[in-house]
Amino acid sequence: MLNKRILIPVALLYTFALATVSLVNLNNITEGSPKNSDKVFHFLAYCLLTLVWFSVFNYGYKWSQAKANVYTAVFSISFGVLIEYLQGHFTETRQFDVLDIIANSTGVIIMLLIIEIKNKTEHKKI
Repeated sequence: MLNKRILIPVALLYTFALATVSLVNLNNITEGSPKNSDKVFHFLAYCLLTLVWFSVFNYGYKWSQAKANVYTAVFSISFGVLIEYLQGHFTETRQFDVLDIIANSTGVIIMLLIIEIKNKTEHKKI
């Protein structure tokens, strides 16, 4: 069974890793990539961020799914906006990009929809 002792450190570690990757210079790695190809990474990274924090709130803290959805959405989208702000104002090699915020937010919303559909289909089976 998932519990807070496992979920919280995993969520914090993933969030810290995502922030680090988002704020360091990746020009050598992404050099030559097609324009906007990083949006897929943003989408997937925020899908995972959403899943991790939803698990903390819903399974770790035993919050209702509705409450966990709201807190997860607010946290994950706010985190994405904050990271973009930090990229634009406190790094020399990264820049603020509204399309990144859209990709991040889309990842959050899609993952919450997947969780919602999964939970509804599980309840129907019972």
